[in-house]
Amino acid sequence: SSGINAEYGVRDVTQRAKEIAASRPAHIPSLPPLVSPRQRTVDPSSLSPFWGKTKVPEKTSITYTVKGEENMSTLDLSALEQIVEMGQTRFICEVLVRLANEKRTHSLQDLMRQLSSEIDKHGLGCVKDNSNWLSRPRIFEIAAAINRYRHLSLLN
Repeated sequence: SSGINAEYGVRDVTQRAKEIAASRPAHIPSLPPLVSPRQRTVDPSSLSPFWGKTKVPEKTSITYTVKGEENMSTLDLSALEQIVEMGQTRFICEVLVRLANEKRTHSLQDLMRQLSSEIDKHGLGCVKDNSNWLSRPRIFEIAAAINRYRHLSLLN
């Protein structure tokens, strides 16, 4: 064949590529070993506003009353793109209410693991008896909502 197609013919260049790679050894810097992040332990008392009045006015927010404040505060979930339905936000709100009533402390990771297991075994009713208006968010969105709560306190 002639012309431009001749330049783009199939050829085996494996051996040449190996020679080039061998002539230019890669410089890989040594890095310190990875360290696991500290466990984040949620102070359940910091979730106390969820003992009071809570509302889910839309799928991207939960409103709650902080003691001593007149106006409702808002937990903004608009950055959580995987929340696609208001029932997921209602479920997150119920989880926050439940966590606010916890007496024991757990790491956030353990809380999410335990919650996921309970949902798998008992369904959405594990957080509220009447679960008709709830739908299951991913565990990541529940953890992200807790992380976005501005009054959250950690014990470690």
